[in-house]
Amino acid sequence: MQRYTTKHDDDLRLGSESMDDSLRSRPLRECLAVLNERIHHLGASVRDLGGRLAFADENIADARRRLAVIEERVSHTATKSWVLGCAAALLVATLGGTLGGFWWIVQQYIGPLLRASAG
Repeated sequence: MQRYTTKHDDDLRLGSESMDDSLRSRPLRECLAVLNERIHHLGASVRDLGGRLAFADENIADARRRLAVIEERVSHTATKSWVLGCAAALLVATLGGTLGGFWWIVQQYIGPLLRASAG
């Protein structure tokens, strides 16, 4: 009795036109044994596919959780950018006021001293 293998596509078809006469003349017990091997092979393939689908479902669930976190963080980005924009504007105004005040002090107090020493 030959063991079932999946080396050829013809192995998967029982009673196809491509089977030669030697295969058709096998006893019924051998044909049933081959069918039994094929069923075991298909069962193992289905179990393997079931495991792969379970693994894929876990990966998809993990990706959905991560996507939900990203969506939540992105939804707050507009508010955060508005706050950061106001903070930057306040920093620019503060620096402008400080530098303007320093320049005014230079003009009021140091300017006359420089003019007096030059002349």
